[in-house]
Amino acid sequence: MKKLRLPCPKKITALCLLLASTSLLGACAPVTSAEVMARNSVLSAAALLNRPAANTENHISASNDGIVKQMAYESVPFQTAASTVYSRNGVIIDASTASNGYVQIKYAGAEKRLKVQIRKDSVAYNYDLNSKGVPETYSLQMGSGQYSIRVLENVSGNYYKELYNLPLAVTLSSETAPFLHANQYVNYSASSLAAQKAAELCAASGTDVEKLKAIYNYMIQNIKYDYDKAAKVTSSYVPNVDAVLTAQKGICFDYSSLMAAMLRSQGIPSKVVVGSVDTLAVTHAWNEVYLQGTGWITIKIEVSKTGWNLMDSTLGASNTVGAGYTAARIY
Repeated sequence: MKKLRLPCPKKITALCLLLASTSLLGACAPVTSAEVMARNSVLSAAALLNRPAANTENHISASNDGIVKQMAYESVPFQTAASTVYSRNGVIIDASTASNGYVQIKYAGAEKRLKVQIRKDSVAYNYDLNSKGVPETYSLQMGSGQYSIRVLENVSGNYYKELYNLPLAVTLSSETAPFLHANQYVNYSASSLAAQKAAELCAASGTDVEKLKAIYNYMIQNIKYDYDKAAKVTSSYVPNVDAVLTAQKGICFDYSSLMAAMLRSQGIPSKVVVGSVDTLAVTHAWNEVYLQGTGWITIKIEVSKTGWNLMDSTLGASNTVGAGYTAARIY
């Protein structure tokens, strides 16, 4: 397998920065598999927080290297879920769409630095939340079961206190439900440019496979890798799929988010996956696609007897085939 050769060797470390902070996944920077998990979020899956006893004084601290330290923080006791909209301390959680694989959260209070942690069993995903009262959509991508949804307020530095801790029993309408709707990292609507472009590309397509080919070919033929953006991107970066489509360039996280948005808008379940690729030796983002009768598939540029095996439009755009894909986070 030929290794990917980049035109600017000095920029390798910046090509696809690990877009971690409290909310991100990767866009590609040299990193070990352990670091992929540790730096993915302020409250990483490698150091999950247990629910403390009510009325204890605790704080959550996240150091700059992404390793979480559990210290005292102010606890809000669990509330038994009995409706679909919940509120406390200015936090409003709308769980009316939980069966479709997502919830909407907003904060109606003074401007603050906020985080959201969504946890199921031993896995936790962490995100930013704006403090302007604008609802944001968060995926319930870990399947049916008991979730914990926490909203945290920054106290100082890397210390946070808990504003709300909501237990939520989720029964998904289907295993693909979370990957058919928009979320914070795959943010689109029926009127967005990405959805309109997908409709244009798929107008003559009669099957999901034909739609997939049309969108994938468009991505690898038109969207270029943005080396300047890769060198400057910050850890709080969240893709704007319409901006990427308009600019016709982006980093790997942009590729995978735009790809997922276009496919989802056409009713094709698509995941944004972040992890490692042997031929890159860096953190990377790609897509997995669900096709009826086949299930979740990875899609290579060529088609095999059992279907496509790997959908990686970033490498496809450079006419390079990746190998050894290992997923760390799924959105």
